[in-house]
Amino acid sequence: MAVKVAPDGNQKVVGVGYIDVAGQEIRLAEFNDTEAFCNLEALVVQLSPRECLLPSGDHGPTGVKLKQVMSRNPLLVTERKRADFNNKDTEQDLGRLLRKSKGGAAASLEQAGAHATAALTAVIKYLELLSDESNFGQFSLKPYDLSQYMRLDAAAVRALHVEPVDGGREGAGAPAAKTHSLLGLLDKCRTSLGHRLMLQWLRQPLVDINKIEERLDLVEALVSSVQLRHSLGEDHLKQIPDLNRLTRRLTRKEASLQDCYRFYRCVERLPNLCDAVARYDGPHTTSLAAVFTTPLQEMISDLAKFQEMIETTMDLEQANKGEFVIKADFDNSLTELRETMNSLEEQIQGQVRKVANDLCLEAGKSLKLESTSQLGYHFRITLKEEKVLRNNRSYTIIDTNKTGVRFRNGALQDLNEQHLAAKEEYALQQKTLVEEIIGIAAGYVEVIQSLGQVLAVLDCTHALASAAVSAPVPYVRPQLLAKGSGVLRLEGMRHPCLEMQDEVSFIPNNCSLGNKTGRFHIITGPNMGGKSTFLRSVGVAVLMAQMGSFVSCQEAEVSIVDSILARVGAGDNQQRGVSTFMAEMLETSTILRSATENSLILIDELGRGTSTYDGFGLAWALSEHIAKEIRSFTLFATHFHEVTALGKEVDSVKNFHVTATTAHGTLTLLYLVRPGPCDRSFGIHVAELANFPATAIEFARQKAREMEDDFGDVEDDSEEAVKKRKLQKEEGEKVIEEFLTKIGKLDCDALNDEELEKEVEKLREEARSHNNPYIAHLMPRET
Repeated sequence: MAVKVAPDGNQKVVGVGYIDVAGQEIRLAEFNDTEAFCNLEALVVQLSPRECLLPSGDHGPTGVKLKQVMSRNPLLVTERKRADFNNKDTEQDLGRLLRKSKGGAAASLEQAGAHATAALTAVIKYLELLSDESNFGQFSLKPYDLSQYMRLDAAAVRALHVEPVDGGREGAGAPAAKTHSLLGLLDKCRTSLGHRLMLQWLRQPLVDINKIEERLDLVEALVSSVQLRHSLGEDHLKQIPDLNRLTRRLTRKEASLQDCYRFYRCVERLPNLCDAVARYDGPHTTSLAAVFTTPLQEMISDLAKFQEMIETTMDLEQANKGEFVIKADFDNSLTELRETMNSLEEQIQGQVRKVANDLCLEAGKSLKLESTSQLGYHFRITLKEEKVLRNNRSYTIIDTNKTGVRFRNGALQDLNEQHLAAKEEYALQQKTLVEEIIGIAAGYVEVIQSLGQVLAVLDCTHALASAAVSAPVPYVRPQLLAKGSGVLRLEGMRHPCLEMQDEVSFIPNNCSLGNKTGRFHIITGPNMGGKSTFLRSVGVAVLMAQMGSFVSCQEAEVSIVDSILARVGAGDNQQRGVSTFMAEMLETSTILRSATENSLILIDELGRGTSTYDGFGLAWALSEHIAKEIRSFTLFATHFHEVTALGKEVDSVKNFHVTATTAHGTLTLLYLVRPGPCDRSFGIHVAELANFPATAIEFARQKAREMEDDFGDVEDDSEEAVKKRKLQKEEGEKVIEEFLTKIGKLDCDALNDEELEKEVEKLREEARSHNNPYIAHLMPRET
């Protein structure tokens, strides 16, 4: 893809050109965006390009921000000359690349916009598509509408573990790792087509409730029928070849007779697949017929002549043996060559019997006759039998490996050379006919692509149904509500990945966000108590619901959300030169700029990357702004227990906590989320659970006792202690407000990281100078 940006008042106009060479698809998008490029990042996540082209020489704020957005995603950034982003000849170039359609390239480009067209020009030049005539007339052009999908940024994809950490697919060689990401969990697809589409569905959750319900209908149909699920998974889908690869080979004139045969076998199986779906008589039969049965029947009809051509021209008996040739009776010379080859093969079989007797081996068992395209015919025995060849000059060993010893005798050597020569001659004689057959097959490319799309959807639907019924507790169909309905209710919610892991007994929880139950939930409690998992479980449930999947709950009501915005997990990114605090601020800034009333926001432990006081101030200010101004569905997990006081000031804010009990000095984590704030810190207990050294634990208890001298027992829930803590907090609130106001006036764009750190430190020092005991202990000066 390529990106071109132009100013438009306080906003930016972003033009994007995207080309999928393998899928022969061109996409264009032009939209307004903020300086943080939130919409662009959502598009990058949705399309998942491998490389992005940017105009060279842009070292200003816009260029820096663009590169920051791209660096958060697994893609290569390449700078190209600005002259490459010139849309002068784009209409003519597209006219050569596109399949013929109504309106042509001019109408499509006019609709897309000048900046998107300029970006597309850069991609066409970079890929050198016009230098390969096989690309002419092969591409389709579609506008890309950002609003049809839920917005996910790179932070949300990471936080919800949508894909494996390395960005790749979890292989069959690591079965345990398959439960570590949503892709690994849900991708039970049997075809390459399905694997690719499943990742696309995960990255592009829908916002059109009708389209989501259509997917859910299809999944529910397969969930309700064990017979149909088993038939599709075991008998039909795993036999489907990679039709995308086939169309690419056909359009590039790289296809072989073997490719045609593989597709013929696919077409041959379609009636049985279609019948299996048509025999289903459970719920949503109309949906199954509209999406699968009817289109498949039409394609079977369209491909009837292709099937007849292959059956008429190809030697299917030889194809079943792995040899792909034209029928001998098509030409007299082919007939003679086939007779010669058959005679040679009979003689070769005679040699098998002779060698078996000579070496005292059993033909077909301990002595095998094999054939490869490179070596032709040869014998093979196991390493255990190798001793029969030692010092036997009648046989020549070809090679030895772990599968055994390959060898020939003189007679087989002669017969094999004759057979290879006849086979080569046969290939030369049939060459013209083969080219003609492949040329005719290339005329079916559009039908093959349409078939691939239908089969990919069927495979993904089967995969989602299989995932729903194979979970420890079966998933349920979510009840979807229109955007803006203001209800997000998840009963008996579990994290689908965690519950699949060995030796994990997952504790279900409930979550109810809404106008009546509070749109902003603050969650407090001990570390390791399950706060992060709770947040992720909610985000995953909403994402799965809007991609058209059943969800890991007992009941689920989900109002359509336009985006999931996450700030979960803290950590430095040294490769990008970004500290924990700066990473927090960048991700939080993105949330504030792009969230709407219909968004879902997940924030976990904001403020860990800076001092306790600063972190608390930021957590309070951010919570108050989201709750009062944005009013998104929000889950805010924090270790700052004082933030729970916001529930008394803002009606939409409700407090919850993860439960834990202490008895005889021992902490027991219950992993249940319950109403009300957590007013205690369990830090020392958690350290004990983590097997901290006894000396460190004792030192921590000593420091806690020292704090009690000034502030009272931090674990004391008595009325007097609570009042004392509240008074100390109130005395510091004015200082906090002052501090935050000044922080807000800093020009972050004009200051680099070092300058920003110095300015923040000045404001910290100013806050400390008030000699408030509460602040003094939260912001101790370095000694």
